Amino acid sequence: WYITGGSHHSVAIEMKDRLIVVEGPQGDERSIAVIAEIKKTVPGKPIRYLINTHHHFDHSSGIRAYAAEGATIVTHEINRAYYERAAVNSRNFSPDRLAKSGKKPVFQTMGDNMVLTDGARPVELYQIAGNAHHDGIIMAYLRKEKILIEADVYTPGAPGAPAPKVPNPFAVNLSDNVRRLNIDVDQILPLHGRIVPYSDLLKTIGKVPSN
Repeated sequence: WYITGGSHHSVAIEMKDRLIVVEGPQGDERSIAVIAEIKKTVPGKPIRYLINTHHHFDHSSGIRAYAAEGATIVTHEINRAYYERAAVNSRNFSPDRLAKSGKKPVFQTMGDNMVLTDGARPVELYQIAGNAHHDGIIMAYLRKEKILIEADVYTPGAPGAPAPKVPNPFAVNLSDNVRRLNIDVDQILPLHGRIVPYSDLLKTIGKVPSN
């Protein structure tokens, strides 16, 4: 499920007995609203994992609400020290949901790749290697559906907008990583913007999609 907001989105992935959410952006209030929508859409299954693409504040400031739900926060290993320091903040002045719960956040870190699976549906996580936006930025890939979930490295333009004269180097790097990993992508679910076919990315960076 693509759970959209005004500027930042999340993705909920249903497994056999649990849910995986990609991204907890913008803060406690936004995450609480997204969690409520997920529970309404897929009742009876707990959120076991929250995948954090990178530590920039607009993409990480809502992860504490997921930790309060008991979800394990999956992030790149480069972020561990930062998050563990941030987690000790007691928030006595204005306690958030995690502070009120008394729980301690649980982090699981990855390097180049990781797979979360229930035995039937794999959720493949890959570091977007060499991307200058963030050293440890992560994308998620659903192989069966050929869906790629990413944040900040490619944000589609308005429908029908001309390709930029100079391709965004982050987007070029994303295409390079897709080719390096040899994954077959049909659609991109960006965590900003709108769902687009992968061919839109190729056109944006000046490459002709192969038939």
